[in-house]
Amino acid sequence: MVNVVSMAYTSRNDEALSASTRPLATRRWLLVIAAVLAPIALGAVATLALFVTRHQPVPQATSASPASDIKGYDGSVLVLQPLTTAQVRIPLGITLEVVLHPNVGQDIESVNSNILMQTSNPPCHVKALCGFPGAEIWTFRAIDGGVGYLKIIFGFYVCHGHNQCTRTPLVYKPIAVYSRPQSS
Repeated sequence: MVNVVSMAYTSRNDEALSASTRPLATRRWLLVIAAVLAPIALGAVATLALFVTRHQPVPQATSASPASDIKGYDGSVLVLQPLTTAQVRIPLGITLEVVLHPNVGQDIESVNSNILMQTSNPPCHVKALCGFPGAEIWTFRAIDGGVGYLKIIFGFYVCHGHNQCTRTPLVYKPIAVYSRPQSS
């Protein structure tokens, strides 16, 4: 680059070679500018060509994350409103409060009473869920480690022939109980 600029400042006698009437210094500066701008222009064209022909990723379908079942936790009581069948992990010794919207015939029972023992219903901990009339609350205490299942019956009666009626749908909600690390 320094050589190109110094070449522009050197005096030369080009009158014999040139047929134009343009001053010689202007012509030399045009050569310097062309020598500087040509690689920049080639680099810009190459960059643009590489950008246009780059690999385009295939758009991935996004799915919304499932709604959370946990509605509140204060260290001793976990409030749960079952919206999914996803497993919920809780520490040993916690009280699980399950809230359902009112419906005739709803019931929740522990399939594994040695892991999740049903207790008496305490007062509501999340007023936005159970503060309206008819809301149902069930409570369970995590008394042992493992995976316990809550059998949630939503209260719809379906009767088949011969007086055989069942309540459906029914969902098994897995609750994984883990032991807390003991602090000394």
